[in-house]
Amino acid sequence: MTNIIDHYVDQHIADTAHNSEVMPAWLVQQKQSAIEQFKSCGFPTLRDEDWRYTSLKSVVSKFFEVKVTETTASVDLEPFLLEDLDCYRLVFIDGRFSLQDSTMPQSVEGCDISALGSMSLIELEQAPPALTKGGTVSNGFSALNVAFSKDGYVVQIADQTQLDKPIEILFVSASDNVAAQPRSIVQMGRFAEAVLIERHVSVQGLTALSNSTCQIELNENSKLDFYLVESMDSAATQIHSLDAELAKNSTLSCRTLTLGGGLVRNNLKVSLNGEGAHCDMFGLYNTAGKQHVDNHTNVIHAAPHCTSNELYKGVLDQRSRAVFHGRINVEQDAQKTDAIQTNNNLLLSANAEIDTKPQLEIYADDVKCAHGATVGQIDEASLFYLRTRGIAEADARSLLTFAFVNDVMERVDIEALKDSVSAELAAKLIDEKVDLRSEA
Repeated sequence: MTNIIDHYVDQHIADTAHNSEVMPAWLVQQKQSAIEQFKSCGFPTLRDEDWRYTSLKSVVSKFFEVKVTETTASVDLEPFLLEDLDCYRLVFIDGRFSLQDSTMPQSVEGCDISALGSMSLIELEQAPPALTKGGTVSNGFSALNVAFSKDGYVVQIADQTQLDKPIEILFVSASDNVAAQPRSIVQMGRFAEAVLIERHVSVQGLTALSNSTCQIELNENSKLDFYLVESMDSAATQIHSLDAELAKNSTLSCRTLTLGGGLVRNNLKVSLNGEGAHCDMFGLYNTAGKQHVDNHTNVIHAAPHCTSNELYKGVLDQRSRAVFHGRINVEQDAQKTDAIQTNNNLLLSANAEIDTKPQLEIYADDVKCAHGATVGQIDEASLFYLRTRGIAEADARSLLTFAFVNDVMERVDIEALKDSVSAELAAKLIDEKVDLRSEA
């Protein structure tokens, strides 16, 4: 693995030479520290407990390029846009902000939405602490993100502000053999409310890497609905890390919808730091071919009277593989914790494989916690019932499959997004002649 490490170290040297003059000293030092950490730890391997079911051969065998210029590729965005979605939109191509493709007004009352790469030196000197402190560097991917990130979105919602429409962030991988490294920050003021949709797509057939991070800070009584939608091509790799910290009585609802990508790894860490904080985590992953999807979640109950509800559902077909590793930590002071974690999987092929590991670590006495996982196939009795009603076997199997994930889909509250995800599922699960939204 030494050669691949040297490859990124050499690119970092070139990147620093090209961009150091337009970065504040603290950022130059932060990036240098991150590349040193990467040199020390490298990429995760199967010997790392948290990566033991996910091989990274397809990543470490490719020498991805990290762009050092500000130019973005030209791409037709029409196939990637959500029909009838009224939103504020920021578009990033190969990890760099594209002003001409974004639809942001000059100002939004009570909300500052900007691109990290567009900040001046003065603005960077006054950047949010979540950026200046460097974030969590837990493995080689997070170290690379800090070392190479030059762009991403920064959303700051003022106290008692309720946005009138969702914010959509569209990340497009449009160049072959390029590694995008967006780094993003969301800060919610007291009693603030917002909806944020982060979508990742790629041009068909590209061998691309998207290595993105997002840090979320929720202040007292704030509420954020966060959607992560992954629809990259089967030749692309996506590593996504989200780190959220919740203050007193704040609420985070996170929906992770993984429909594409050859190799996808989602790291989701939520820390309930204030009394009465609540987190909902709903996930859906649909794999086929030789796709590999790994969902790694960690909910930390650090304060009393906090609640969390986690439901992930997977549908696996052909020779695809999925991993679910969910961990709930209840610290000693987190009395009256109420935490639920469920992972259900449906295997449509004898060659599909799921590795599921729900986990509880409880150090408090007065708690209510439950976790569980299931793996099964389509119920033959239900299939027979639909067949007797005149539904063809293929359509009957598809309807039952969609019904299996419907309780996650019901948590998608944005109609335009639900229609888009339903259409993608329909292409895999059901005959186009059947209206799956009305039948499920």
